[in-house]
Amino acid sequence: MAEVADGRLTLEQTAMRVCELVVSAFADVCVLDVVHDGGLRRLAVRLAAPDGDELEPRLRARPLPTADEPGVGAAVRQGASQFLPAFPDDVLRAMAKDEDDLALLQALRARAGIVIPLNARGRTLGALTLIVTEHSGRTYSSSDVAFFEVFAGRVALALDNAGLFVELQTMEAQLSVALGGLTEAVTILNAHGNLIYVNEAAAQMMGLTTAAEALSRTSEELVSGDDYYHEDGTALDPGQFPGRRLLRGAEPTPLVMRVVDRRTGEQRWRKASASAVRASDGRLTMVVNVVADITAEKRAELAQRLLAHAGELFSSSLDLNERLQQVVDLCVPELADWCTLRLVDEERRYLDSVAVAHVDPQRVALVRDTRERYRVALDDAGVIPETFRTGEALCVNGITDEMLVATARDPEHLEVMRKLAPYATLVLPLTVQGRSAGILTLVSAESRRSFDEQDVELATELARRAAVAVENARLYTERSRIAGTLQDSLLPDPLPPMPGWAAASLYRPAGQEDRVGGDFYEAMPLGEGSWLLVVGDVTGRGAAAASLTAMMRHTLRAIATFTGSATQALDKLNRDLVARPQISLCTAVCVVLTERAGAPTADIICAGHPLPVLVRNGDARYVGDYGPMLGAYADERFEPQRLAIEPGDILILYSDGVLDAVGTRERFEAERLQRTVTASTGAADAVHRIETALADFQVGAEHDDTAVLAVERLGAREPVDGTAGRLQPEPAAARPGD
Repeated sequence: MAEVADGRLTLEQTAMRVCELVVSAFADVCVLDVVHDGGLRRLAVRLAAPDGDELEPRLRARPLPTADEPGVGAAVRQGASQFLPAFPDDVLRAMAKDEDDLALLQALRARAGIVIPLNARGRTLGALTLIVTEHSGRTYSSSDVAFFEVFAGRVALALDNAGLFVELQTMEAQLSVALGGLTEAVTILNAHGNLIYVNEAAAQMMGLTTAAEALSRTSEELVSGDDYYHEDGTALDPGQFPGRRLLRGAEPTPLVMRVVDRRTGEQRWRKASASAVRASDGRLTMVVNVVADITAEKRAELAQRLLAHAGELFSSSLDLNERLQQVVDLCVPELADWCTLRLVDEERRYLDSVAVAHVDPQRVALVRDTRERYRVALDDAGVIPETFRTGEALCVNGITDEMLVATARDPEHLEVMRKLAPYATLVLPLTVQGRSAGILTLVSAESRRSFDEQDVELATELARRAAVAVENARLYTERSRIAGTLQDSLLPDPLPPMPGWAAASLYRPAGQEDRVGGDFYEAMPLGEGSWLLVVGDVTGRGAAAASLTAMMRHTLRAIATFTGSATQALDKLNRDLVARPQISLCTAVCVVLTERAGAPTADIICAGHPLPVLVRNGDARYVGDYGPMLGAYADERFEPQRLAIEPGDILILYSDGVLDAVGTRERFEAERLQRTVTASTGAADAVHRIETALADFQVGAEHDDTAVLAVERLGAREPVDGTAGRLQPEPAAARPGD
């Protein structure tokens, strides 16, 4: 039947082809009558019977039925199918024109019949009569009526395409065939912008039952039931549709739009395009609009894009405040007109607003102010606390003013909510490991769109990912705060005032993220004018080294302060390190500065550490003797080497990060350090020289922690003659690094 309806056959050929299709597959007799000039016209008759050659011409020549007769007349008049399950004699007599006509009807030996009106374009074109006879022994049921009603629709289309009505132009009939079966909506405007053609898909897209209903309405009426938006959420004027632009002579570029049904809030995505039909002289005669529903594609695209974008954003930063704002920004305007995110406070009593986004930037402050002024308690009534308690998403569409009145805290709160004008809301819990940590609220307002199951599904997945991202950021922030507090406690304390001495220091941990490492320095009083200076170094760097550094510092400080002895402090620290389950090796240089009868001395202990540098009269040399490393053997003993200190002497303690600094082709090493501090004019100058030299020498990132502590004996030096008192170069075997 679809092949018959292609419009290539004439009207009579189409009618005969229909009868041939029906007889004898579905009927023994088929008669096709059409409306013509206020009456009926018989187009085709087909009969399958032993005496068919005789009866068929007589049936074709039979007088046409009138509108008040049963069967064909009733079907055309009422536009409804007529089911004749039997043909008793009284029915035949009612249908017969005379006795000869009655004899003809009786000769058919009809058992059952169905008369179906042929309806197309809102009109009844005629009727299709189907009869089964005693020759075949078949009959009809109500299910056959349903089948033939569908079939009759195809017959009507075939007749329509064949040019049944003179007022229908050939082009329009061909368009009906070509465009009627398309899934895309197709409309045609004439040069004046009037609608002259609508296919069934277009009528359905407009929310109408038939194409004829669409043609009876104005263009303004057809678009009045929907709100239109660009992809970015801004309002779209129907005058900007491609077809309307083409009528004004503008370029008809394809347009992707979001359409919201004002009655239901349902949102659909459509892509509209238009093309011109022009006369031979170039004059515009018609505009053909094609509108495709791309809701499924846009939803899939939106979901994929949102989740992919969420992954990128959530991995780009661990800053909690930044990540919270990223979550709400993702949702606007793709999912909602505005969005808020609340987190439970530390006491788990309130849900505090922490991030807000709105399609109108001027309303962000209003939303934020409302959320901050009206805190939500976990034990409050309402959808937000309920969602937090149950952990299940909650969707409310079609918010009424009565709902706003019921939820407002006070008249001012109600006034603000009315100004924000929420239409629908979607409340989602931020759940991590089965525990709610916050609430994500999506609100539809200006767009008047409602949330459907697909929106809930997408938003729930986004909320799940957001919850994980927010929790990771929260943990990172909390751990950073804890780490910062611990790091601050491990950083070297400011150098205390040391009467008779001037001191300066330098501390640079290796690595970009750590502020503490395995190197440290200390300066602490030991009583009676004595001071203990320490520079230490533990194996490794970073957090593990920092924890061992903390043990080393606190042990040395506690034991040295309690006993007044650096030796006992090192002995205790060495035993504790050896007793640890894992190997814990450290080095340290300890210097005890003491005043004895006005003669200052420095007792130097090097426990596996580079030797200190003494700068006297502008000359620099290494002093002290090497001792065993801490943490290697429990029975080691640490013996100090005493050095007399003169006014102006500078004693420099440092970690091996100085010597091991990497340059272009070599390390900094001991000789360069010795040259660097030669001619230093004080403790601060010596430290500055080392820092500057390292900055100029070093290539790339630091490979080891660096600690430097320098002290200078204050007071005037007595003048000396010649070279008396000048330092002599020490033997190479006694230099650090050998």
